[in-house]
Amino acid sequence: MKTALPLEAASVPVIAADGGGTRCRIAFANAHIVEQVEVAACNLSSDFDGGIRELRRGLDLLSQVLGEDLNQFPAVFALAGVVSDDIANRAARTFPFARIRVCEDRVAALRGALGGVDGAVIHAGTGAFVGVQAEGRARFAGGWGSNLGDEGSGFWIGREALRHHLRVLEKRADKGELSSAIQSEIGGAAEVIAYAGTRPVRDIADLAPRVVACAKTDPSAQEILMNAARHLSDYMQGMEEADHGPICLTGGVAPHLAAYLPTHIQKRLTQPRGTPLAGAIALARDLAGQS
Repeated sequence: MKTALPLEAASVPVIAADGGGTRCRIAFANAHIVEQVEVAACNLSSDFDGGIRELRRGLDLLSQVLGEDLNQFPAVFALAGVVSDDIANRAARTFPFARIRVCEDRVAALRGALGGVDGAVIHAGTGAFVGVQAEGRARFAGGWGSNLGDEGSGFWIGREALRHHLRVLEKRADKGELSSAIQSEIGGAAEVIAYAGTRPVRDIADLAPRVVACAKTDPSAQEILMNAARHLSDYMQGMEEADHGPICLTGGVAPHLAAYLPTHIQKRLTQPRGTPLAGAIALARDLAGQS
């Protein structure tokens, strides 16, 4: 079934990819998403070669389904881990598209949520960042990955839940529903340490929905979510462009933090216009229009 795009409609066919730390979606679109495939994570900072392999696999799948040579179409790949022009250019050179742009995934998320309107995005999924779009320019804060940042993200929330459980085991925090759930699902201190040290980031982030559920009755879970929301609002400090316009919450975690955000942010919240993939498609149309 064709999926209508909520952004600027155009008939020019394009290829677009939205690749994050969990999965990568690749689409062929004109005025609609005609066909879409999904492959594994594409983070070019943590695993450049692996990310390129997944992109190639997805493009091959898409080409087989469509029966088309995709290289004739403009392409934009919005991918996690594109933190420098060097990485972007290196990735672009590995593909034979006549017109191609590789950019970080935050750019597509911002364009998808806001379209062409000035405003801001607060994103919390596996990772976290704030993006501001003003007068055709984009600016970001956060999104530096689990080792250096991503405060307020699903990963951060999951890690805080594990830390809370360890404090409970040491009698430094009160036991509640959240600690009991982690004890039941993961185990005691030895199991928690092994879990945190061996599981990928997305598995730690998968604990965030448990924290959200426990927050209905457990003050410790509520405190974790309050602190997550505080970190997200802190990202906006020093970004004067974020003082005006709508604010969209994106990612699987951010909408659950709305009630914990400051009132002045809550008053400006609005539904995203489209998805990051729709944003990547819009960027691909921009690229096509430059030719």
